Amino acid sequence: MEKQIRAQIMKRNSKIRITIIAIGLIVVAGCQNTHKQKKQEMQAKWQQTTSEIKLSAAMEQFEAGRYEQAKAVAQQCIDSGLNLPDAHLLYGKLLLVEDKGTDAVKELRLAVELDEELGEGWYWLGLATEGPERSQQALIYYNKALALNPTKVDYVLAVAEMYAEQEKPEEAIKLLEEKIAAMPREISLKTAAADLMWRAGENERAIELYKQVMLMSDDDSIAEALGYCYVFSGRWREGAEIFNKLIERCQDEQKKKLYLQVTAFCSVNCAQYNRAVNCYNELSVEARDDAEIWVKMGQAALGAGAAERAFMCGERALALQPGDVDAIALVGCAQYSMGDYTAAIKNFEKITSDEKNGGISWLMRARCYEQLGLNDEAGQAYKKALEIEPHSELGDFLAKGKDVEDLGFTAED
Repeated sequence: MEKQIRAQIMKRNSKIRITIIAIGLIVVAGCQNTHKQKKQEMQAKWQQTTSEIKLSAAMEQFEAGRYEQAKAVAQQCIDSGLNLPDAHLLYGKLLLVEDKGTDAVKELRLAVELDEELGEGWYWLGLATEGPERSQQALIYYNKALALNPTKVDYVLAVAEMYAEQEKPEEAIKLLEEKIAAMPREISLKTAAADLMWRAGENERAIELYKQVMLMSDDDSIAEALGYCYVFSGRWREGAEIFNKLIERCQDEQKKKLYLQVTAFCSVNCAQYNRAVNCYNELSVEARDDAEIWVKMGQAALGAGAAERAFMCGERALALQPGDVDAIALVGCAQYSMGDYTAAIKNFEKITSDEKNGGISWLMRARCYEQLGLNDEAGQAYKKALEIEPHSELGDFLAKGKDVEDLGFTAED
């Protein structure tokens, strides 16, 4: 009996040992599988982290214009199969730079499908979609980007520009004004709003914004825009001041010539004739064979009371372009101002039939006849002048305020 009990105990112990061994084997196998799984997970995480670091560097290469290096990294990350949204984003941006718009759109769509909250992806998708017939779709993408990043200035400007392209300036301006209220120090928003206001003909509102920007920036492009707003608003004196300052700072010779012309134009219109003369004089240094410059300089000189200089400018213009009617009128006006009425009459007779200067010709001949005491001839000339042009600012200026109607003539006589 004892032997049987001992045999059963040994048998039971054997089963226990087998069970323990089996459990041990299972545990070991489980540990090995867990270790292997963790190792795989760590490898995948390491690969993703490494790829993200590479992508970050590649993005910097893209911004620096090193497109080939950036493209190689983006392609490598895509081929890894990790489905990284930023990899498709970068590759799409690179394709767009290469003018491969269709392929770029595909990559960028993949990017936003992988990450719907990738604001930059929606923004670049808008850029890739822009076009005359796709502005509405581009606007949708830009708005998605803006909804995800409401304070991103580039996204605000993109949406505003799309509204402007769709001829919805009011919506664009409204958006910009809302963002300006939230971000009052953002110069680009104020500049964009002012540009749109100017394009919409709201010059006074644009002027106020440009003036605010000028307090925050010394960018000459802002001063130029403000200057043109003054010009289109007829605020000649302020326009002349702005462009005169730009002349002093300008290093671009071609742009400087334009500033000189605008300054001169504004100066003439606000009766700052000496400044206008100086501008035209500077322009004439490189344009000595330009008859128009000499005529304009002479007209400004005439306004400044420098009749002899005006005469010289007119003669110079005629030497360069014989028969130029504006130059002839200038010479005649200068002769009138110098008291040489007979010579002035002869010049004005040459342009009597000219459509532009005919009225001035008869008016100035009348002034000359009057100064010579030839009242009958003066009366007939005034009558002709009034038939052609009832009012002449230049004639009134030279007449020192004398009204044509005082002589008893009207345009119907």
